[in-house]
Amino acid sequence: MEESMSFKNNTIIETRVLEVRELGGPGKRRWREILVEYPEISFGPGQFVMIRKDCGPTCWAYPYMLQRSTDRGFTVCAVENSSLYEAEAGTPLVVWGANGRAVRPGVDTVVLSQSATLFLAAPFLEAEPRCRQIVLCDPADRNFLESSPSILPVESVEEMARELELARPGAVVAALNVSVLLELAAAWNRPENLPFDVFAATKISCGVGGCKSCYLHSRSIRLG
Repeated sequence: MEESMSFKNNTIIETRVLEVRELGGPGKRRWREILVEYPEISFGPGQFVMIRKDCGPTCWAYPYMLQRSTDRGFTVCAVENSSLYEAEAGTPLVVWGANGRAVRPGVDTVVLSQSATLFLAAPFLEAEPRCRQIVLCDPADRNFLESSPSILPVESVEEMARELELARPGAVVAALNVSVLLELAAAWNRPENLPFDVFAATKISCGVGGCKSCYLHSRSIRLG
């Protein structure tokens, strides 16, 4: 079920935003799909790029999950609190990637996510639309999510674990916050040899985790 995928370029390039498209999510969440000019890039679901807005030496680069490719470049999803959310067509960017290990989902893959992390699950569903998706949500989000026939909404981690056991998946891809991931690990008796790939939202500066001693988000150290 898993396959490492090559890419043509992993160099730093100066590029620009081509298009910005508004997206709506459950709970009145607002996301934007950003199309970035980079026609040579090749990637697989699960890989990401580092993106920095070209606004001087104090602007940091942040990781963005690659969503889909076009003949002009690639798209990423920007959430409201991200540095890229206010970008417009023509905004200069510095990009490097693709980075990370790609995962090739199959028809028997189950994709796990939360209402707030639907955009992290999107690349796997783009690669294999027949995947089943289980989404942990608030009761108020259920109507929105049930409008998609591929989504099974659940309202607790325990319910997610039960549905996983009933589904008997061939592989699992999880796009979850760390706290939910830990709860799921305690509630679900995962089969020993089941492929299980995790894409969790954490705060690190470089997006790679190279030195293991990141302090970008420390309030005591100005600018890191």
